[in-house]
This record gives sequence, C-alpha cells and structure tokens, in this order.
Amino acid sequence: MSLLAAGCGTVTAPVSTAPAAAQVPAGRTATAAGNRNAARAEAARLLTLARLPRAAVRLARPPRSLPGPAMGRPAASSLVDRVRAFEVGQPFGTVSRWLRAHPPHGMPLDGTANGNGNTMAGASYRGPANPAWQSADLEISVAPAGPDASMIRVDAVILWLDPRPVRSGPGAHPARVTVAGRCPSADQAVTGVTNPGAGLSQRLLPSGRPTAGLRCRYNGAGGRHPWHLAATTRLTAAQARQAARSMARIPLSHPDGEVTSCPMDIGSAEVLVLAYPGRADVDLWITLSGCRTVSNGYISAADL
Repeated sequence: MSLLAAGCGTVTAPVSTAPAAAQVPAGRTATAAGNRNAARAEAARLLTLARLPRAAVRLARPPRSLPGPAMGRPAASSLVDRVRAFEVGQPFGTVSRWLRAHPPHGMPLDGTANGNGNTMAGASYRGPANPAWQSADLEISVAPAGPDASMIRVDAVILWLDPRPVRSGPGAHPARVTVAGRCPSADQAVTGVTNPGAGLSQRLLPSGRPTAGLRCRYNGAGGRHPWHLAATTRLTAAQARQAARSMARIPLSHPDGEVTSCPMDIGSAEVLVLAYPGRADVDLWITLSGCRTVSNGYISAADL
C-alpha cells in the first residue's frame, strides 16, 4: 500500500485486490503452527483495509505517543500484532473526525478509546470469525504531534488459538464418584476428580451415548452449610445425553499464556458423573464460581 502521495482524499488498498480472509482448509487437523500462520496471514490482510487520509506519510516505527494498539495489547503469548504508523500534516481534531467518518469497509465497530478527549482517540473494528483465532481486530488510533500535525497507528491484532487441550491433573485430593454410588457429603479440600481408563487426554468425555448420570452440587464457602452437598440429581438417559452434548460444546482450543481476571471464587463446584456402556463411569469436576472450568483429571477447559 503506497501512502506517500499528498493531497486530499483517501488512501486504501483496492477492495478487489485485497486478499481473502485466511481459512483453515476443510478436513485438515488444526495445529498451533497452522493457526499461528493463519493469524499472520489475516493480520497482513486486515492492514490493507485501513482507510487513511491521502496526506498520510508512512513512518518507520510507531511514535512514542502511540505505544500500543488503540484498545490495549491482549495479555497472551499467542498474539499477532502487525503495526503500521503514519504522520499527517493536519490537526488532531481534523484527522480524528476524518478517521471516524471513514471506517474500514465491511468491518463493524466494536470499541472506542480516548485519552481525555485531546491526547488520543482510537477505534477497533471487528474482523471475521475463524476457528484459528479467538478475535481479530483492526485498531486505528491517532494522537496530536503539535498544533498542525497528527500521528496515526494501525494495528492488526489477532489472538490465535492453540488447539491442544490444556493438561490438568486431578490434584492431590481428587474425588471418585460413580452413578451407582452416592454423592460425597462434602467437598472441602477436594482438588478435582480422577478417572480410570483411556481416551480422556484429548477430549473431556468419551465418544458414545451415556445411559445415565448423577450430579453432585456443592456450596463451597457460601450458603448455610459451607462445603457441604447442596443437591443430588439423578439423570435419565435423555438428561445424561443432553449434559454430554453441553460439555461437548465447550471449546478445548485456547490462547496460550492468557492472563485473565476472574470474579470472586467461593469454591462452589459440581461433580457430573456419566455412565457409558463398556467402560467405567466418567467424572467431570466443574467449578461454578471464579473462572469457571471443567476438568476430567487429564485435561481442562474454560466453561464460558
């Protein structure tokens, strides 16, 4: 994209020549390297969609007044952030209004930012969804560079997904519950569940249709009886299959190294037990407060 011409108007890559959104080929098993490469290709494509004043001149590096993407840099290691920076010989207010009036074609606005109204303005535009990434955004910010000039920063920010399940052991004090048995009367100090047998290192539940189930729900530190059993529910075959389908919808892919902020965790939890023909019952440990997760003692996933 050439951005060295002066004058009025818009500079942007022609829509007809912009590459199509990156796609994971159908039938191909997703890999971390493949998802990362798809994110890099998409970032390069998104950068071509930014619309800038024709007077914009490309800079070698972003200015100190715009040290990061408009909405901040996600705290994760599986991140692609491709950056371009420009200088415009026009006042901050003029450039800010121009950018608001000329968003990228076909990309919905999904966030704005400002620094006290006159030190920075920015906007984020949502890119296409894809199994290879959690989010893809084109973020454009502007800051003043004196009374008659402005700096523009354009970031293609993509948080790509690692398809490998998160390894998660049962902890030092796991529970083991069966459909034919009873829910433990309390779960204080319980660290998870344990499951015998194979086939649970790549998926939360085995293939097949469960025939029955059991739910054991615990209050954690809340309620009148902290850490005690709050409810026991026996599941019919139909209810067990519905519970299994619900668990199957939880994605195992995840950003690497992501830093999250969780609500208060009072330790409330549930053990879901499902019976399958020809194998031992399968337990899931489901946290119900804080950052909600599901674990089978081999892997875990965020329960969104």
